[in-house]
Amino acid sequence: MKKLSLILSIACAALVVVSDVAVAKPKTKAKAKPARKASQTTTYPLLGNSHSKYRGWDYLAGQLRKAGVKESDISAIYSDPMMPRFTFVPFKVKPREPHSIYASFDRDSFAQLGASFIEEYDHEFNKMERTYNVPREIVTAILVIETQIGKHTGKEMIVHRLSRLAAVLDPNNVQENYRRLKATDSSVTLEDLKNRGKYLEETFLPEILALIEISKRNQVNIFHILGSSAGAFGIPQFLPGAFLKYGVDGDGDGHVSLFNKVDALWSAGNYLAAFGYKPDLAYAERRKVIWEYNRSDAYIDTVFRVGARIRNIGVMGCRRQRPIDEAEAIRVGWCPEPRE
Repeated sequence: MKKLSLILSIACAALVVVSDVAVAKPKTKAKAKPARKASQTTTYPLLGNSHSKYRGWDYLAGQLRKAGVKESDISAIYSDPMMPRFTFVPFKVKPREPHSIYASFDRDSFAQLGASFIEEYDHEFNKMERTYNVPREIVTAILVIETQIGKHTGKEMIVHRLSRLAAVLDPNNVQENYRRLKATDSSVTLEDLKNRGKYLEETFLPEILALIEISKRNQVNIFHILGSSAGAFGIPQFLPGAFLKYGVDGDGDGHVSLFNKVDALWSAGNYLAAFGYKPDLAYAERRKVIWEYNRSDAYIDTVFRVGARIRNIGVMGCRRQRPIDEAEAIRVGWCPEPRE
């Protein structure tokens, strides 16, 4: 799922220096398989000068140059045949996720997946909770919703996906979006579209810089770092900037890998703590923290609902003779009865 806006200051303990990013399975020396070339849609037209050095990415190359990226780094990415040519990127002025896309997470199997994960890593969760004071069921609910705790981490070339999101303000792309949206909604204005495009560019352009840093720091081919269509990767689906800021070496092996379950749970806990999550916060305040993980009310509702169902399974030490009322669980966000 999509995670945006990682801009607030860190309010927790000092973070470890990131020294590794997993590309395939974590903690192995296995040779990384070259990434498949990102798929190109046949329904969206090529934009810009596809015969230029940057193969249509000229606008983005200019923005990266202004941001201080070296010309050699820009050329290495956007002149490489591994990087697909720039095509039309559709976007809306006011996108909103419907609750229906999260409906499947109400199944008992997802709550059981989370409860089993907590039971297996109980010792690590104990340490994480003492360090960050973030409830394990909230961390686990996020990992379940994001990737089913590592089952689906994405196979997209994230430099391509991030580049598309960062390039939406390309003048040709703005005009094509305006033409298409105006045809079905007369209230759409060019100014509103540009404002939304500016937000997307300001959000995702720094993520390309962070990804370049990760690639260099860890000597990983930037085209081999795979993740979601939103440019996030690993079990908690962090954007590159979040990986650099909040990634934690939870198992103490000297490397941070978001594809490692222990590192993932510690990193997600660290992220929530950095934005001020505490179990005794008012419900509205806890919602604001989850909003920084994914700016979607439907997502936030699902996190609290899945977290309550996970705790209700019974492996987390709650004294209970009957299932907790789900509406109350969503409201308070944690087990209202004391732990054993």
